[in-house]
Amino acid sequence: MSQTPHLVPLRHRWQSRRLMRMLIAVVLVSVSLAYIEAVIVADLRHSLIPLRNAHFPEAADGALPLLSAEQLTEAGHEYSRLVLTEIIREPVPIVLLLAVAWAIRRRRGEMLGAFLLSFALWDIFYYVFLRALVGWPASVHEWDVLYLIPVAWVAPVWAPLLVSALLAAAGVAFIYVGPFAARRRRYWPAAPVAAGFALILLSFILRTSEAFRQVPERFDWPCFLAGWVLSAVGFVLYFHPLQHKEVALHPNVQE
Repeated sequence: MSQTPHLVPLRHRWQSRRLMRMLIAVVLVSVSLAYIEAVIVADLRHSLIPLRNAHFPEAADGALPLLSAEQLTEAGHEYSRLVLTEIIREPVPIVLLLAVAWAIRRRRGEMLGAFLLSFALWDIFYYVFLRALVGWPASVHEWDVLYLIPVAWVAPVWAPLLVSALLAAAGVAFIYVGPFAARRRRYWPAAPVAAGFALILLSFILRTSEAFRQVPERFDWPCFLAGWVLSAVGFVLYFHPLQHKEVALHPNVQE
């Protein structure tokens, strides 16, 4: 059925305003959550300084080396409970970001795009606020504990920042052209994306055992880089070749 010509520009403008509101919402939620996360981690780090001073006086202010379960148990029940609370808390921000992405999406691909973008901004601004609050990390080469489930993930700060940059780019792409790419039902690029992120995760856990003794001497960056490039290629293959006219001719693709 043909559309009234003057309605198409109106729909374009409405769609642009809606996407802009979505992006503003994603940014506000992500930055706010990043600040809350930074405050919690800053308080946790402050609480663990006496214990870290006892075991790692030369690195009491850093995230590594990791405290073992035995060291936490010997220090008292309050320290074990503190770490257990942190482990339980870790998935909560992700659930919140998923809920926000689900609530604001209108078309296919927008929920995934909103989640990827919000996760990336949350991670990036977490380090910005942590640096502002406690002066750490001093550089992107500092090692950090990224996650504790199911085991500790450790890496230099630049590694999660690079992952976040990739997720941010993919998130924006899914928000703006994801619905049109989804029409082609090309899901096989998910394979290189999944394989790439598996390699990235592997690079984060390869040095976990060493991190309990000392700050790892090196990061397995070839494994990380291979995973990052593989994931980036997968995202590119999913959206390519998506012609501009495909987007222009279908301003109202709905879920």
